[in-house]
Amino acid sequence: MSGIQSLLLVLEAAQKERDAALSAHEAARKSHESARQQAQSLNDWRHDYQKRWQAQFQQSGGVEIVRCYQDFMQRLGDAVSEQDRRVGNAEQQVARARALLIERERRVAAVSQLIDRRQAEAMHKQARQDQKATDEMAARSVRLQQSLGASATGLSTGAI
Repeated sequence: MSGIQSLLLVLEAAQKERDAALSAHEAARKSHESARQQAQSLNDWRHDYQKRWQAQFQQSGGVEIVRCYQDFMQRLGDAVSEQDRRVGNAEQQVARARALLIERERRVAAVSQLIDRRQAEAMHKQARQDQKATDEMAARSVRLQQSLGASATGLSTGAI
C-alpha cells in the first residue's frame, strides 16, 4: 500500500471520528436547549403561580393555605434549582463536545494538508523524472546525429 493510500485510510478514519463528534455535539446542543427550555418553563410557571396566589392572599388567606403555598413554592424552587443544575451540566457537555469536534476537525484538516503535500511532492518528482527522461533522449539524439554526421563525413572523405 502506498503512502498516499495509507494517508487516505487515515483521513477516512479521521472523517468518521469528526462526523461522530459532530453528531455528539449536535445531540449535546439539543439536550442543552431542551433543558434550558424546561428551566424557562418552570421559572415562568413559578412566576405566574406567585402572581396568582399573591392576588388570592390579598383577598383572603388562611394560615393553612399559606403553609401549603410556601411548601409548594419550596418544592417548586427545588425543582427549578435542579433544572438549573441540569442546564449547567448540559452547557458543560456542549463545551466538551465542541472542543472534541474542533480537535477532530483539525485532525481532518492536518491529514488533508499532508495528503495534498504528498501529492504535490509526487507530482514534482514525476515532473523531474519526465524532464530527466526528456533530457536523456535529447542527449542521445544529439549523439546519434553527431555519430551519423561523423560517419557521413568519413564516407565523403574516403570517397575522394
